Amino acid sequence: MGQAGAAGLGVPNCNSGSVMKRTFALAFLLPFAMGMGSALPALGEDMDEDAMNFAMHDAVYTTYHEIGHLFVSEFELPVLGKEEDAADALAAVELLGPDAAEDASDVLVDAADGWYFNAVKTTVSGVDDLSYFDDHSLDIQRAYAMVCMMVGADPDWYGEVADAYDMDAERQEDCAGVYEQAAIAWASMLEPYLADGTEGERVTVVYDDTEDYAAFRDELEKRGILEAAAAQIESKYVLPRPITFRATECEEANAYFSAEDAEITYCYELAQSMYDMYLSDMAE
Repeated sequence: MGQAGAAGLGVPNCNSGSVMKRTFALAFLLPFAMGMGSALPALGEDMDEDAMNFAMHDAVYTTYHEIGHLFVSEFELPVLGKEEDAADALAAVELLGPDAAEDASDVLVDAADGWYFNAVKTTVSGVDDLSYFDDHSLDIQRAYAMVCMMVGADPDWYGEVADAYDMDAERQEDCAGVYEQAAIAWASMLEPYLADGTEGERVTVVYDDTEDYAAFRDELEKRGILEAAAAQIESKYVLPRPITFRATECEEANAYFSAEDAEITYCYELAQSMYDMYLSDMAE
């Protein structure tokens, strides 16, 4: 794909077969989420494990989203439009690329599902609760933008996901251009910072101690989520200064990049929030 290929971006990664299971589940759940059904069937003994997987998939996506902010800041990249949308696009492009983890398909689907169900809950609460002034696009917009990137990258693999979101065939075809534009744009901006044998600064991963969120800390570390993302950007790009990826307590469900501290912070509370959302809103 031209410049996209040069930066190692833009080649879809579709080596996770479980996305088909997730797609069928989504297709079943969406009508209920929109108020068209009265009850959901019991999900059985695996519900807690599914909730943890959902929380960890969100952590993967969130890490790459924050890496988008890191790139904008550290490489002094220009951004047209919302930086949050640009960071979403970077996360999608990285997770659809050849270096993505085997569960990247599930990560993308879960990210879209999380925004979708949160949007449903917010909309039911009332239009006044929608954050029109926020730096991020509305959750429902982020969900459909993510699905568009997915089906644009690989219509055969992600077509069922787009169908489950009621995205018509014409729009799905248009998404190929949306994905290609994002992949080429990010590749061209990052090309001057490709490693190509040059070694940049390192990324240090830190897990702060916690009592209240120990299960999430342990799961993040066991899965090596921050380590995998750190290794990927270390190997592909020349970072101008040392960076820290830190998982910690923040007293809020959040994640952010601090240019002052050269640090991406992932809050344990965010994992708890996504875990709870799965159990209460998506699988009750």
